[in-house]
Amino acid sequence: MKKIILACLSPLFLYSHFATAIHVGPITEMMASDQTILAKEIENNVDQARLVGLSIERITSPLDNGKVIPLPNNEILISPANLILPGKTKEHFKIYYKGPADNQERYYRLVWRDDPVSEEGSTQNKKSATATTSAMISTILVVAPRQENFNYRFDKEKRVVYNTGNSAFRTVATGDCMPDAVTKNENNRCSERYYVMPGLGVKLKQVDVQSKKATVGVWHNDDFIIVN
Repeated sequence: MKKIILACLSPLFLYSHFATAIHVGPITEMMASDQTILAKEIENNVDQARLVGLSIERITSPLDNGKVIPLPNNEILISPANLILPGKTKEHFKIYYKGPADNQERYYRLVWRDDPVSEEGSTQNKKSATATTSAMISTILVVAPRQENFNYRFDKEKRVVYNTGNSAFRTVATGDCMPDAVTKNENNRCSERYYVMPGLGVKLKQVDVQSKKATVGVWHNDDFIIVN
């Protein structure tokens, strides 16, 4: 029987502004099966320069029970590993996937280190940087299998969207609310979004999928597929 997971990677965590000076964008990002490079834009929201570093761990799962496992040499590369980001500026870190082209989905934890720095010196050629307090931010990268089998199934009676393929996707539901929904807007409309990993399913709890006004869909890369 398929397992059911509730909000394993929920919309509330799709984008977030951390309590740090650095904004790293989506907490969960996916690299498509035909994609080998991901550019992550990093923004410094304060006037002070920041020293930003990036390291990567391979994990068994992006869920809470995921464990760190050995990362083969050159499976995934980053450029740069760290940089000084002046105040109120943006820069890109590039992540390169060099791993096997098989049918396995892979998961990585991107660990961002944010250190405030002070710059001294009258010219750009004469500077020193002194780190003080720092913050650590973790985000998730999902690399789709190079040999992808995208597939899904929607059980309307159980209100469950199953991932029957080998690559994660995002499911979205909007429409009239269930009686016990907690995310109602002023028009009694609800919306919920989840990432669904291979072999798992997610139960929709806020949207009344039996309503004629309900829409349930699945995002595969840039394509939105309506399943209800």
